[in-house]
Amino acid sequence: MATWGRHGPAPAMSDIQTTVPSAPRSARRGRRGRCPGFLVSVFLLGAVVIGVPIAIAVHEANGYYLFSPGTAPVITTSSRCRPSNGELALPDGTPCVRLVLPRGKAHPIRGEVLMVDVEVAQAGPVDWAEWELGLLGKQDQMVPAAAYAGTTPTSELGCQDTQEMVSADQDAALVAMAQLHYKVAEDPEGAQVDAVMASTPAWQAGIKCNDVITAIDGKPVLSSQALVKTLAPVRSGTVVVLTDHPAAGGRPKQVKVRLSSPPATVVAQGFQGKSYLGIVVETRVKLQLPFPVSVNAGQIGGPSAGLAFTLAIMDSLSNGELTGGHKVAATGTMGSDGGVGQVGGVQEKTVAVEKAGAQVFFVPQAELQDAESVAGHGLVVVPVATLGQVLQILQQRYGGKLPRLSSPGKA
Repeated sequence: MATWGRHGPAPAMSDIQTTVPSAPRSARRGRRGRCPGFLVSVFLLGAVVIGVPIAIAVHEANGYYLFSPGTAPVITTSSRCRPSNGELALPDGTPCVRLVLPRGKAHPIRGEVLMVDVEVAQAGPVDWAEWELGLLGKQDQMVPAAAYAGTTPTSELGCQDTQEMVSADQDAALVAMAQLHYKVAEDPEGAQVDAVMASTPAWQAGIKCNDVITAIDGKPVLSSQALVKTLAPVRSGTVVVLTDHPAAGGRPKQVKVRLSSPPATVVAQGFQGKSYLGIVVETRVKLQLPFPVSVNAGQIGGPSAGLAFTLAIMDSLSNGELTGGHKVAATGTMGSDGGVGQVGGVQEKTVAVEKAGAQVFFVPQAELQDAESVAGHGLVVVPVATLGQVLQILQQRYGGKLPRLSSPGKA
């Protein structure tokens, strides 16, 4: 069996919210405000001093990604949040994310809720040389490719980012509306493919990231758990027929796949199936909301905006007083039970939200030290584990006015 459940030991990328994943470093260099000529000089000097040929530096750099501070867009219902130079921005240039609610549902907001992203790019030889010489600074990090992407092919990362942002949007709407006493139903639609491992049976059969599998040999599978359970006892070498709904749309197709033996590396990670397909899946669900709620984050991807989205939706649908008039930033995934999950790139995110003028920054509890290592005196970093904690802190410390919740303090 080949499939990894979304919350199992899947070799998926880390939870880094990104803008323009894997973009060439040269395309972003102006954001850092350094002189390219100086950097090249430093690189060449470093190559001579430490005796490392340039070719080796290029080779070494290919094994790393560079994490840099991104932006901290304000989440707004304003129709003036529009595309500008490839990103969403307000007329004054402020980065923004558009929260779309039906007319009459959105309330005026006092204060602001900010999400935050991290710029991720393939490292170049100059970046590697700066890192080796200790010149990279605290604002940027060199991250090994294996830590960032795991065994996921780099060609799949962009699709994963998009999927995870859609999931963050859905989870935030689900949790926020449940807190506000709206009834929300979830209808499973199939097993969504989050990643396809290179040179595997699924890869060779043409299965793509964001496809949805709804049946195996004619037997319906409406969830990732059902797909895993169905394939678990199937032996290596067996040919199965998947009903595959292509990501690009169009009619579903019947795809024949010959299952293989699971690789030793996968078995070492805890995989117990008898055969291997080579995909990471999660359940695709359709939310039945009482009215439409959506978030347009432009080209930003990743799952870490869940907490910020939840706060913004609750603020706008209630009284607009959730932050007590403060400028509040947040990062963290949002679980259906109200849990705030770990993300990544918190150091870079802290730099970005402080630059944006945030007064408070909510971060996952386990990542407090990362945030505090770069935070200045003007930013209060608050570790949290649940949405309930965030709401309680906003009320008690910052004068936020909470709406009547379904289960105060337990979200």
